[in-house]
Amino acid sequence: MKKVIFLTGKDCHLCDEARSILLQLELGKLNFQEVDIYEKRSYLDKYWDKIPVLLNNNNALFWPFDLSSAKEFLTSDFKKIK
Repeated sequence: MKKVIFLTGKDCHLCDEARSILLQLELGKLNFQEVDIYEKRSYLDKYWDKIPVLLNNNNALFWPFDLSSAKEFLTSDFKKIK
């Protein structure tokens, strides 16, 4: 099962918009975890100015994204990406 991380922040209105997009997707086959950017120093250092961010198999999708791009990102297996 794929592990997908949704990086968010406290009082982040863009994160709320991204969450509403994600709620429209069927995420049943994904191990989906919402993580506050401040929970892990490496996330904070790398993504503090980019949230909301989706992480999937060491790949990132940065805001802004729409329903179509989020679905494509979450269903990609990234086998050809190094």
